[in-house]
Amino acid sequence: MDKVLTEEVLETVPGLENTAYTVSRGIHGAVLSGGTTVRAIADFFHGVWLGHPLHPLLTDLVVSTWTLGALIDLFNLNRRESRFEQAADQLITLGVAAAVPTAIAGFTDYSTISQRAVKTGMIHGLLNTLSLILNVVSLTQRRKGNRNNAVMLSSLVAGMLTFTAWLGGELSYRYRVGVNKNQTPDRPQDWTPVMSEYDLAEGQAIRREVDGHPVLLYRYGGTVYAIGAVCSHEGGPLEEGSFDGYCVECPWHHSVYDVRDGSVVHGPSTYAQPNYQARILNSQIEIRLPV
Repeated sequence: MDKVLTEEVLETVPGLENTAYTVSRGIHGAVLSGGTTVRAIADFFHGVWLGHPLHPLLTDLVVSTWTLGALIDLFNLNRRESRFEQAADQLITLGVAAAVPTAIAGFTDYSTISQRAVKTGMIHGLLNTLSLILNVVSLTQRRKGNRNNAVMLSSLVAGMLTFTAWLGGELSYRYRVGVNKNQTPDRPQDWTPVMSEYDLAEGQAIRREVDGHPVLLYRYGGTVYAIGAVCSHEGGPLEEGSFDGYCVECPWHHSVYDVRDGSVVHGPSTYAQPNYQARILNSQIEIRLPV
């Protein structure tokens, strides 16, 4: 489907972007205000433990089971063999079960989606939610013996999945949602002076360009730490974030990283920051990649 045509259609929907953005940030605000437990749950569905977003992994199971179930249904239309009916029913059921955590993961990621992708993300989520509802109704019809109605609904869902999967591709490959916004640095390999130690006070954070890569320098407890300065989630400037002990929180979407090694403490980011070794020698702060 043509990208320009899709954008033009979305632009004709009055208030779509404002509504989509309000819903997105409303979910994010609820996560942030929900306390430690809620944020831990959000971290799980973001995929912090996995090292990349969880949502794409789960969608594969949903799309495959629903599509295969619908194909078996169509293949069995004139046969009416119970073994094929059972196989299709089990696949649709498995897909419905998998669709619940998939939807939660999707809406969790949507809560911190970039504004440029928020309209596409909302349509993607709404259509997938509708697909889940239709297949729940399809399962109900199967249990009642209304096979034709059930097959019609599951076939409709399979067709919708083609479009929603395309939207998912747009989100990933065009808008780079869930993609690591950092490049992996390959230098400096040797200790490289970046600034005077007297220009970095205790508790202060400064951004410096080192061999073409933005580096965050932060002094805490008398020790200097250095990690990538660009948030891997959506490119936020970490030097403008808030600092609490060994943690820095991105000012854009509130990802939290440990400055000691760049690891993710809280999502939405699922990718660690580039990490550097830092030392003070002859009153100069020097950094290098870990050896």
